[in-house]
Amino acid sequence: QRVLAVAAARYHQPAMLPYKPENGLAPFLSPQSVDFLYNMRQIELINNVNRLSEGTELESKTLMNVITDSALDPNKVPLTNNASQAWNMDFFLQSLTDDPRPLRDDVRRTIAEHFGSFERFQETFTQCALALFGNGWTWLVQSDNGQLSVMNTFNAGSPFTAIPSVKNAVPKGASYASINRTTSRRPFTRLTPILGLSMWQEAFVPDYGIDRETYVSRFWDVVNWSVVNERLANTRSGSRTDA
Repeated sequence: QRVLAVAAARYHQPAMLPYKPENGLAPFLSPQSVDFLYNMRQIELINNVNRLSEGTELESKTLMNVITDSALDPNKVPLTNNASQAWNMDFFLQSLTDDPRPLRDDVRRTIAEHFGSFERFQETFTQCALALFGNGWTWLVQSDNGQLSVMNTFNAGSPFTAIPSVKNAVPKGASYASINRTTSRRPFTRLTPILGLSMWQEAFVPDYGIDRETYVSRFWDVVNWSVVNERLANTRSGSRTDA
């Protein structure tokens, strides 16, 4: 695979996917789209992170720490953007599967507790995604107090840098408005992503043109609910994944 083109000596490497990119993710993404996102776009982003962090204190840090440690430094905006987009892309692709399994009842109940029903969650997530104007990401996130909510970030924005720290500011099951990454020096609430969807044109235009509704609708056909369950379990146990 072309992923091997990334220099082995560099700290960051694209993570392997649990499916073969060349086979695509029917009916959601064609083989050509998955190949582009993983073997071309992701490699470009990772190479940029390695280049921009080389020789700095961020060189050997995880992508998440590169994002959070560089986000408040206006001189590191290119690094923040590339690291955040690389993390987002990996999280999105790792959330998908070419072998969909039924949603477990306990996961359905957990999500329903925060949104009224699982179907209401899907509606909220879908509406939030379609409300994005321009490139961005839609997320199911969990706050430190256990609340599940849906939010958008613009461009390469990440949940790690999107929301100023305001305890209990958003009721459970709410939908955050689309929020730009703040450049203030206030602390950030730790929001843990549980599920993410790319609403970048590079993700949907090759297969769908401007038909974003069908793109979002088919996303649900390939969500890896086992991964979603693992992420929810990790937040309950207090562990975090710093990719």
